[in-house]
Amino acid sequence: MKLKLYLVLVFIGFADLGYAQSYKNELVVISENDAYIDITSDHYYTNGFFIKYRHAMDGQKLKSGLAKQIIGFEVGQKIYNAYYSFAPNPATHDRPFSAYLYGEANLSRYYANKQMIKVSAQVGVSGKDALGEKFQKAFHRLVGQNKIDGWEYALNSEPTLNLGIDYNRLLAATDNGIFDITGTASAAVGNVITKAGIGSTLRFGRFNGMDNSAAFNSLVSNNNANNAKRKYELFLSISPQLHLVAFDSSLQGGLFVKDKGPITFKPKPAVFTTQVGLAFAIARWTANYTATFTTNEVKDNAAGYRFAYYSLAYRFSKS
Repeated sequence: MKLKLYLVLVFIGFADLGYAQSYKNELVVISENDAYIDITSDHYYTNGFFIKYRHAMDGQKLKSGLAKQIIGFEVGQKIYNAYYSFAPNPATHDRPFSAYLYGEANLSRYYANKQMIKVSAQVGVSGKDALGEKFQKAFHRLVGQNKIDGWEYALNSEPTLNLGIDYNRLLAATDNGIFDITGTASAAVGNVITKAGIGSTLRFGRFNGMDNSAAFNSLVSNNNANNAKRKYELFLSISPQLHLVAFDSSLQGGLFVKDKGPITFKPKPAVFTTQVGLAFAIARWTANYTATFTTNEVKDNAAGYRFAYYSLAYRFSKS
């Protein structure tokens, strides 16, 4: 018993020592799948995989009022299918088979007055050439899942460009620092998706401010003032969002191609989502599990759906 207690104390000591250091870079791996919340599910937005890199810019060169500035790059893929991944009859499809493969560059600015703005640009390809069919079939063979059928009716391909902006502002917080509410707004425009959103993020537990928290992807630092009050974060977050959708290429096909594919649908103009997540961050590491619940996105008889993601982040290069 004493040995176990000693080992725990040693682990905490090393963790605290590591947390006292600041790291300029972060590498994140994210895997999304509807099976992560419902093992029997394999429909609509069914899989996503992303690799992200973040770098904190020199804090001594920031303009007045800026607490932190982070530049990021990522690559990712999203895969969509109908009510099931085995859907040989196109008459039964309630959403197109499609995929989206992209690269992104982004810039996040964290202000001393507890606001954050992120701007991003994505280039890629949507439709058949986004490798959705190849990845999905290979993955199903690897894990011994069902046969895939339906990709011959997938949306046709189009090169893509999409721009985005996200805004966050702290609205309220308790004095003991175990609960806060952040207002959120976002917009995206391009031939992948064009939409606007508004909502909030509620955090419960042990967490730091906007410029030093896993909730806002701001745990990298480079000659920045250390405003982190806690040596580790462990918190639950809930993020309800209302999205107003003007265009969605995963439903409608490419914006500029005449032959969009054999099966297309119009998006619902309003979609409501709720994310519920649990995050733990200490020293070099962050682990996160988040589930997303979405109302029906399609103007037909398709249902709402849910999916979840696991993410693991590692920080390196001491500041």
